[in-house]
Amino acid sequence: MKTISNTLKTLLKLTLILILLVSCKETPKSSGLDQTKIMEGLMDEVSGKNVDINEKYDLLLKELGTKTSLTNEQLIEAFPKKLSNLSLDAAENKNVEPKILDSQLVAGSFGDDTVRMEILDAGGQKAVGAIIPLKMLHLNKITSESNNTIRYTKKERNGILTFGTDRDEDTKADFQSELRFLYDNRFYVTLEGKGMDTDALWNAMGIDNLKRFKEYNK
Repeated sequence: MKTISNTLKTLLKLTLILILLVSCKETPKSSGLDQTKIMEGLMDEVSGKNVDINEKYDLLLKELGTKTSLTNEQLIEAFPKKLSNLSLDAAENKNVEPKILDSQLVAGSFGDDTVRMEILDAGGQKAVGAIIPLKMLHLNKITSESNNTIRYTKKERNGILTFGTDRDEDTKADFQSELRFLYDNRFYVTLEGKGMDTDALWNAMGIDNLKRFKEYNK
């Protein structure tokens, strides 16, 4: 019976891997990393090598599932109005304010579209949609890898694990750098920057500019 139980668990994990890989292919921007490396990390999960990571994200999912999501008004109020010397850009209606793009998702650009920021409130119903992509990035074995004109990094900044992408300036990408991380164990932040690497993008953001979100995380 124990052997059957273990087999079922393995089959369930393999099914999860297939679901995650299909999801990753359908939303490549959410993965941001090499598919082969992601597969290696997920295979480690099947073999039981990612116990600590699994426990971390399982606990996060349970905790976030109990949260009451912020209202649109709270998301807009908490969103930074300035990043370092970069002011929030005006919207189409000429009002200087961030936009609500989707349920629990707020976004805005700064410094004439030099930096773009999206913040997803991963509390309540959005917990799975935020945590699964971050878990996939964490499972990936890359800490620093260069792939032609693209470099992927996994780096801790101010006690926060961040996942970065840097592109050469001569690429046709709209933004040369990208950062993804979970702020205060709840808010899934995506940053994109023009003409700067991920270190400069992190410094331009300024972690203290997100403190209003932390105040709302109760």
